[in-house]
Amino acid sequence: MELNIFVPEYVDTTTLDKCFLDKDANFIPIQSEAFLPEEKLKTLDKFIVLEKDHFKVFFYCSKPYECNYQSRNAIMYETKYGYYRTKFEYKFPIENGLRLVKQPPMHYFVRSGNSDTLLYNNATEANTIVEYFDSDDDMDLARFVEAVKSKPHCVQKYFIVNRGNEYRAVETDNVKNTYVFSSRLKYRIVSTLASGEATIETFVEEDKNLENKLAKPERLSGFKLRDSEGNVVSDGEVFALQILGNQDGYESDKELQFPQNLTKKMRMFYGKDWVDIIAFRDSYPNNFLFGHLDSGVTFTCETIDDIVYLKHKDKYLYNDPKSEFKHINFGNYVPTKEQRIQIHYNNDGNIMLTAWGGRVYAACNWVKGSCGSITFDDIEEQLRWGSPMSLRIVRI
Repeated sequence: MELNIFVPEYVDTTTLDKCFLDKDANFIPIQSEAFLPEEKLKTLDKFIVLEKDHFKVFFYCSKPYECNYQSRNAIMYETKYGYYRTKFEYKFPIENGLRLVKQPPMHYFVRSGNSDTLLYNNATEANTIVEYFDSDDDMDLARFVEAVKSKPHCVQKYFIVNRGNEYRAVETDNVKNTYVFSSRLKYRIVSTLASGEATIETFVEEDKNLENKLAKPERLSGFKLRDSEGNVVSDGEVFALQILGNQDGYESDKELQFPQNLTKKMRMFYGKDWVDIIAFRDSYPNNFLFGHLDSGVTFTCETIDDIVYLKHKDKYLYNDPKSEFKHINFGNYVPTKEQRIQIHYNNDGNIMLTAWGGRVYAACNWVKGSCGSITFDDIEEQLRWGSPMSLRIVRI
C-alpha cells in the first residue's frame, strides 16, 4: 500500500531531507485552493499534505496532525503502518506546536544498489534521514561529514554508512573512528548511538570481551554432578532444575510491587528468583525442553563411562547438531558424542549447559507469558547481549 503525499504548488520537495519511505510514497501535485481534505477522506483513510514549514497528517480524521519535518520518516512510518490515533499521539508529542520524535534522526548514507535491501517498515530505520551514493568510489566520508553538519536537526556525533548487509558507524569529528556491524546488530547499535547511551568504543570493548562470554570446551576429568552447595548428586537421585529468574536484565521482582503495567515475563517471576524447567512436550517431534512456571518436573543423572548424562524419567537429554532449532531434546537412547550435553559450573556453584565441546551456552528466551524457549542460540545479538541460562539443582 502506497502512502499518498499531496504536494501544493508552493512546496519544493527538492529542499526536503530524503526519507527511506519516499520510495514507497506517491507524491501527488495539487492546487492548494482546489484541494479539499474532507473529500479525500471519503476514499482514503490516511494521507499527508506538505506545507512550507511543516506537514499535515490526516489519520482517520478530518482534523490533521501538524508535524515537524525533522521527524518526517518516523511519522510517515507510523502513518503507513499504524492504526491507532492514540498511539500516534503518544509516539509524537507536541513541541512548539508541531508533533515530532524528540530524539533527532540518525543520518544514513546508503549505496544506491543496496537501497532495496533495507526494510522500510523496520523500526531501526524509522527515525532517520537518508542520502544515496552510487558506488564505493563515491563513498566520500568528508562529504558525508559536511552533509551531517549542515543538518543540525539530525544526530551530530555519528552517522551510518550502509552497503548491503554491512553497516558502518562513523564518528563525525573523527572519521577514522568507525565500527562495522551486521544487520542483526543494527537496532541495538544504531538506537543507542543515536540516544547517546553508547559510543563506538562501547562496542569495540564488547568485541574484546566476547571471548569471555563463551564456554571453555575443555572437559573436567572425573566430573561429578553437584548441587549449588557442592554436594554430589548420585545417579538416580531425583532433583528439579530451576532457571535463574532475573538473569536477562529484569530487576528483581521482589523489589517491585505488582502494578498492572508489569510485563508477562515480570509477572511470572513476581516474588520468585527461580522457576522450574519443564519437558514441554513428550511426543515426537516436539520432545524438547521449555522453561515453565512451577512445573513440578523432575530429573535424574546417570554416569556411563565417566560421562554424566541428564535424564527426564527414562529419557536422556541430548542436542541434535543437525537441527536448525538447536533445542535440548530428550530420547530413549544414550546420546552419541555429537549429541551429548556438556555441563559447566559457574562461579556460584550452579550449572550451565552447552553442546558437547561447544562454546555457546544454552539460553532461555521467554517467548510467551509463561514459557521460555531453551536453545543453543549462536546468533550475534544473543552472544553479545544475551544471558546464558543458569540452572540450580534442587533435591526433591
